[in-house]
Amino acid sequence: MSIKTRQLTFLLAGALFMALTGCNGSGSSFTTMNLAVTDTPVDGAQSVVVAFTGVDLMGPNGQQSFPFSTEKKIDLLQQQGTNSASLLAGVTIPAGTYQWIRLDIDTTNSYIITSTGAQYPLTIPSGSQTGLKLVSGFTVAQGSLADFVIDFNLRQSITLANTNGTPTYILNPALRLINMQQVGTVSGTVSSALSIGGTLITATSCSPAVYVYPGTVTVLDGFNVIVSGGITPLTSATVSLNNTTGSYDYTVGFLAPGTYTLAATCAADDTAGATSLAFSATQLATVTANTTTTVNF
Repeated sequence: MSIKTRQLTFLLAGALFMALTGCNGSGSSFTTMNLAVTDTPVDGAQSVVVAFTGVDLMGPNGQQSFPFSTEKKIDLLQQQGTNSASLLAGVTIPAGTYQWIRLDIDTTNSYIITSTGAQYPLTIPSGSQTGLKLVSGFTVAQGSLADFVIDFNLRQSITLANTNGTPTYILNPALRLINMQQVGTVSGTVSSALSIGGTLITATSCSPAVYVYPGTVTVLDGFNVIVSGGITPLTSATVSLNNTTGSYDYTVGFLAPGTYTLAATCAADDTAGATSLAFSATQLATVTANTTTTVNF
């Protein structure tokens, strides 16, 4: 065998070795992905059910689709706090940069049950044709676990239209993509003696909630109440009576590390057309990954 032939053989062997190690082991160009959905709550409803039929990703190898063999009907109101419902578990995707995620929806099997027990169709504009798309890009590393949750902010997403006396519930989702490898939790209690704008949180007219704002905020907006110079909440949590301890508790999950401003309010007053909304005194919370921070009111 000539020197040139041996050199060519070594080069081909090296290329084959690199190709093999690039498809297997620590140098893999693929990764595993989990995707789930969670919910920021809304008042006036017992259930908000969305029927998901699949997930599409636009990434380094173009569009990749994961249709469900059976559609997943998920009651988003059951996915509060740190709860979530799985859409994808352990699927294989190429590592690299992704431009968007699209959730495929069956609008005919999506509905809302109001606090009175009445069931109405949930209108999702273009839901059956184009699904629900998140255009916030993300990057996944080789050989890592891509673990994401999508937060449906229902308090900001659902609107009620009344046409000729017929109520129509419309879902225009305000969606937030959360990296589960980089999140923490805030939880705590709210005193039953806390009065917000002259109304006790225990009053039937209150519907107490804790609103969460990014950074240090002094002028607070609601989801529907907008004031000059105010900041819109990032998310919120319902304050509920713990029948075991007798305390009023809340939990806000899926927060990226950082500083947040928290304030309690009567969320039932945060309605379209309202011009003011009362809050408790604000408190700051510093969130770190994989840690629960306690903030009491």
